[in-house]
Amino acid sequence: MSADLYCASNSGGNNANLQGTTVGGSKPLHRFIKGQPKIIGIIALVLGSSFFMLSIVIMPHNSIQFISTTVSPGFLLGTLFIFCGILYILTEHNPTKKTVTMSLALSIVTTLGEMVMSVAFIFVVYSVLGAIIFIVMSCLAVAALRSTKSQAIIVMTTTPDETPVE
Repeated sequence: MSADLYCASNSGGNNANLQGTTVGGSKPLHRFIKGQPKIIGIIALVLGSSFFMLSIVIMPHNSIQFISTTVSPGFLLGTLFIFCGILYILTEHNPTKKTVTMSLALSIVTTLGEMVMSVAFIFVVYSVLGAIIFIVMSCLAVAALRSTKSQAIIVMTTTPDETPVE
């Protein structure tokens, strides 16, 4: 936010010099406003609606049973992003400590929700790596069991009455 100021600096005269200044630039609440929460809110709304729509598209066909047993992480994240976006836009219009505090709290919760998604991604990666390991070991086991050649193992031992060669 900026304002135009006209100052009369000469004695008795009207020297109308245009000066640009930022209103409340050093106040804590206005530091939050400098981050352009309205633009960030619009971006969060677009991301949230994308999460939500994509979750609808990839939902299984038996959706009634799916929704009754679990909520897709995409729906949860989409809803959180949408709420954060709306709150950011409202905070730019009415910057109070209460709205900034709610923005902070909801941002933290949304970040933790994204971490849940990343943990699920880690489980997928681990599952794929585990599957590769088990496939390789299965191939090696099959190759070992298909061996048709039998080998004799010769074990040489010395009897106690013989002395070892030095």
